[in-house]
Amino acid sequence: MNGPTPPGAPRPARGKVWRTVLCLLPAVLLSACGALSGARLAAPDRFGMSRVDAGLYLENGADAATRARLLGERDQAEAAIRAAYGDVVARPVIHACVSEACYESFGGKGSRAKVYGVRILLSPRGLNWHYLAHEWSHAEMWSRLSLNAWLRLPQWFDEGVAVAISAAPENSEEHWQFLVSAGVPRPPSAELRTFRSLRQWEEAVERYGEKNNAARRARGEAEVRPVYTAAGHELRPWLAKHGSRGLQTLLRRLNEGAEFDAALNAVE
Repeated sequence: MNGPTPPGAPRPARGKVWRTVLCLLPAVLLSACGALSGARLAAPDRFGMSRVDAGLYLENGADAATRARLLGERDQAEAAIRAAYGDVVARPVIHACVSEACYESFGGKGSRAKVYGVRILLSPRGLNWHYLAHEWSHAEMWSRLSLNAWLRLPQWFDEGVAVAISAAPENSEEHWQFLVSAGVPRPPSAELRTFRSLRQWEEAVERYGEKNNAARRARGEAEVRPVYTAAGHELRPWLAKHGSRGLQTLLRRLNEGAEFDAALNAVE
């Protein structure tokens, strides 16, 4: 493989193909049906979506107000990415569903939003800048890193940055304080940092009960998101201290071949 591609520089077509394949690989391992459904995003106009502009597709039948609101939400999400990363490299294509049937047809189920490489899928519950910025952060991270560097990026860090940037109330510091006061189990920092792979992350999300929120809603109970919230709680102080320059330095060191822990310590 050639050396890291500088941020913003065009990648070879073959590299794009392999990056797309590898991006979908974790989803294939976890849910083959979901990954195959997500592949339909490559031709959204054939599966019930209409093009708004080059970067936005919207489910057929959505009204003009929804279209206008989404354009504004996209601008706000882009501003959040720029503030955190210093500039914007990724230009993800956004696919917005206004019905749950649409979301499920593209491989989404239960979640509010998903990302496939640089293609973002939004559910009707995720049509706001918070969830768009979260998934955009994943796409931004993906676009800035070489393939080898991306493979060394721990899931807890990737998710923590995305949670911090998104400022979603569901994963906020206020929710963290609720978890603490209510005595809800949550991963301490040392344990959180062991969630390095996507599988380890998903297992933790299930183990800490985040996948039981539908049942909680049905019982009229408060939802809990201890793993995602813990990641945001971990990364907010780091981002506040080091800012976009620190984040860019970390990613550059990864692209230069450093292991993640060494790259993180170098920024510290």
